[in-house]
Amino acid sequence: MSFRKKNIGFIFGLFILLIVTTACGNGNDSNADADGGDSIELVAATINPGDTLLGEALVAFAEEIENQSNGEITVTVHLDGTLGNASSQYQSVISGDIDFIYSDIGWFAEHQPAFNVLDGYYLFEDQEHFESVVNSEDGLAYFEDLLVESPGLKHLMYIGGIERNIMSTFPIETVDDLRGREMRSGTGATELAWWEQLGASPVSIDLSEVYSALQTGVAEGTQNSLDSMIHNRFGEVGDYVARTQHDLTLGFVVMNNDRYEQLSDEHKEAIANAADIVQPEYIQMAFEQAEEDMRMLEEEFGITFTDVEVDEFIELSREQLMDLAEQYDVEEALEEIIE
Repeated sequence: MSFRKKNIGFIFGLFILLIVTTACGNGNDSNADADGGDSIELVAATINPGDTLLGEALVAFAEEIENQSNGEITVTVHLDGTLGNASSQYQSVISGDIDFIYSDIGWFAEHQPAFNVLDGYYLFEDQEHFESVVNSEDGLAYFEDLLVESPGLKHLMYIGGIERNIMSTFPIETVDDLRGREMRSGTGATELAWWEQLGASPVSIDLSEVYSALQTGVAEGTQNSLDSMIHNRFGEVGDYVARTQHDLTLGFVVMNNDRYEQLSDEHKEAIANAADIVQPEYIQMAFEQAEEDMRMLEEEFGITFTDVEVDEFIELSREQLMDLAEQYDVEEALEEIIE
């Protein structure tokens, strides 16, 4: 009887050991990406709708990551702010609740004020200059390193090249035409200071209220991308667009760095390869889209595009850029971009 009890006890012990070993094995498998052994599920998000170039670019990036990883990485993309507004998405990628997002530069300034320099105007001269910086390996490396340092975000890809211009209820051909004019600004310090630099009187107004502000005269103009002017139907309440091209949108796709470092070298390479394919393609599309957007604003909304003397716009904007660079002690990093 005693012998039987010992056998039963021995078998029971082996059973428990088997369960524990299996459980530990499963736990290791769930974190086995460092060895390239498991499939990976990532979550990406943006506030941009799927029918915008920014939204389409993020979806294309996700699909190409899956392709480059031979299906080992799957990415679920949430568009149109379904995972929260821009602020909450930014906090979620920092906390790791979202794996990667598309973000405007302004949010990074919360942790790294030097990013206010990249948010300045006439940072890039034209398409060739823009592409030479963002498509090079180290064009913005200084700022990419800042993000890893704090708040712990890894840059994956750039999306941009969408030009910003000035829509107004009056014609603008020179800087003098802006003197004393009530121009809508976002809440960012860089934009507010820029309007003042140009001699305008900036009025801080949320994007959702710009239409009514132009309609009622609370604001006489606004600076936005051409596709935003169309999407928000500002052409119904504005009459002119001065094609200043003062900003070529520079947006970052960033990933929680801790999550990124958990990936195997093979999976990191798959993401890098996807970026090399998607980034230049969608930047080129952004520049090509400008002509189409201009035609729509003219034909559908009756907008008049004015010829602008941009030299003084550039001079005043570059003065602000250099002041910002000095303020944040990044003169050398700025010079590497604008030279």
